[in-house]
Amino acid sequence: MSVHVSSTKFGSESTEIVETDRDAERAAIVAKYDRGRDEGAQIDQWEDPDFEVYSSTDRYGFLHKTAVVEQRPSEKVLQHERERQMKWIKMFSKWEKYRDSDKLRKRMFKGIPDSLRSLGWQRLLSLEKVRKPFVYEAMKQEARKKSPDIRQIDLDVNRTYRDHIMFRERYNVKQQALFHVLAAYSMYNKHVGYCQGMSGIAALMLMYLNEEVVFYSILFAHFQRFGLGRILGSRCSTKGQQIFYARLLCSGSSQVAALL
Repeated sequence: MSVHVSSTKFGSESTEIVETDRDAERAAIVAKYDRGRDEGAQIDQWEDPDFEVYSSTDRYGFLHKTAVVEQRPSEKVLQHERERQMKWIKMFSKWEKYRDSDKLRKRMFKGIPDSLRSLGWQRLLSLEKVRKPFVYEAMKQEARKKSPDIRQIDLDVNRTYRDHIMFRERYNVKQQALFHVLAAYSMYNKHVGYCQGMSGIAALMLMYLNEEVVFYSILFAHFQRFGLGRILGSRCSTKGQQIFYARLLCSGSSQVAALL
């Protein structure tokens, strides 16, 4: 009996030590993002590569080691782009009329003009229906204290789009926003939590949207609308991901799906 009690006691103490270490690690990581790049920030050299290895930046903000020659578009191309923008602006002004139309689908395949992607993505995801006041801030604060995924999120933020001007510097504003979005979602949907691959999706959206909008658009609405959370189940199984993308491909491009 005494051995059993002692074993239970030591087991409990061991668990408490592990939890304490985990809490301390989470707090240390959160503190680094809170400090950002302010004076006194401790950033390892390997985490913050030198800009000098890159010689140019393209129009989308990606860095390149060799010079990128981008010729100025002809007046004809610029005029065509302006006409496309006006068509999208007209469509946005009468959104209820166009939101489920064939015209919208055709224009989607041609791409949303870069200057209108922020508005376009928000309209397509129907954010006005899914946004809830104070939810994002509450989840972000809860994640600081309880998220079990903080360490993995930190690792992935450090390797997401490091060849892009917005995410190049360690703990800069965009890396902070990416960290907050992923941590908040890990608490909002505890069944799924955080999965590797989310960081790339969220970072791409952060190039055009602020962090709260990204939380709802690409992590909230995407999972809700396409049922990704239900398909992946607990902690994002690989099999679940295969099922999801197969279904998405079948619904979006049946001809391509038929060839697989």
